[in-house]
Amino acid sequence: MSIKVGIIGLGLQGTKYASLLHDGKVKGMALTAVNSRSEEKRDYVQEHFKEVLFYQDYHDLVKNEAIDAVIICVPHFQHVAIAMEALAHNKHVLVEKPLSVHTKELEELNRLAEEKPDLRFGIIFNQRTKPAYQKLKDVLVERIIGNIRNWQWTATKTWRPLAYYEQNEWRATWNGEGGGVLINQASHHIDLITWLFGMPEKVFAHLKYGSQRDITADDDVTAVFTYMNGMSGVFTSRTHDFFGTDRLEILGDKGKIMIENGDWMNMKVFDQEEQLWSKKLSLAEFKTMEQNSPYYQEKMLDYREVKQNPYVSVMENFMESITENTRLFATKEDGERNVELINAIYLSDWLQQEVSIPFDQSLYLEKLHALMEKEREG
Repeated sequence: MSIKVGIIGLGLQGTKYASLLHDGKVKGMALTAVNSRSEEKRDYVQEHFKEVLFYQDYHDLVKNEAIDAVIICVPHFQHVAIAMEALAHNKHVLVEKPLSVHTKELEELNRLAEEKPDLRFGIIFNQRTKPAYQKLKDVLVERIIGNIRNWQWTATKTWRPLAYYEQNEWRATWNGEGGGVLINQASHHIDLITWLFGMPEKVFAHLKYGSQRDITADDDVTAVFTYMNGMSGVFTSRTHDFFGTDRLEILGDKGKIMIENGDWMNMKVFDQEEQLWSKKLSLAEFKTMEQNSPYYQEKMLDYREVKQNPYVSVMENFMESITENTRLFATKEDGERNVELINAIYLSDWLQQEVSIPFDQSLYLEKLHALMEKEREG
């Protein structure tokens, strides 16, 4: 049995997913229909995806009773409305990140989803599928490096030339995307942060808007997170660092973990908590630590040779959640947390102060609408 899938939106991601499904790369799923408002895409579909139904209006696609599930790949502001209509027509839903632009519009979606408990609702956070992050999640759950004191993530392998933004008028705009690097490229990192460390209690952020690119939204982000358990974190991302870095460092009571590029992990673990052996250390021993360093075990895990398509992994997991009730990599609730933290980061910068979570959703919407209006006025 194959799950019959309709793809709504044939931009870069939608076309990529359609090709994977059409070429049989995703077991248990069959591309049945696609949607695009573009007449040019109709010709593309007829040439490349023979026997696949084409709909210029997504309303007609979701009404097709032969379709079991939809994958939504349209601009951010349309995600919730299309997802709700798909649920209303009893379709399983997989949404490209982010789930939404702001948390306020999720209330009605949640009510509808509660009425459809048998329908699966997933988010395409493909970074969760990487073996290094899967291993890291297990290590943190098992508390192998003890209580986490702090973490810092430099995620600047998000360089984009101006041509990237000029390919679509909605890119990096408040009216088209609801933001820039934070809500687009960095939303994957924000998802991993909430998945690995949980939601922070407070956030303080500093963003730059169009600082190095001719855009109205953000191209540079720094955010500081504090948690109820005393843990803290720092996140940095930008689109103008050609020599970008992707490094996550996590310091715990019993050791430290570093992950480079999402595929290589170095883990150092003490035989006891750092604060315990440090109390026993004499001044003389401290001065000769290079020759007599405290005992720890070091492990290096290299996943660079792992052959894995994360998009295929997400779609196969989505299929298995429908057919075998397998837990989704990322649920609707995960998508909500992602939007909430992104909104909190923006709001902190707009208010130039630390923001507690949860925050005033109406205030966020008011500030966002003001930016959208200013952008429309040019």
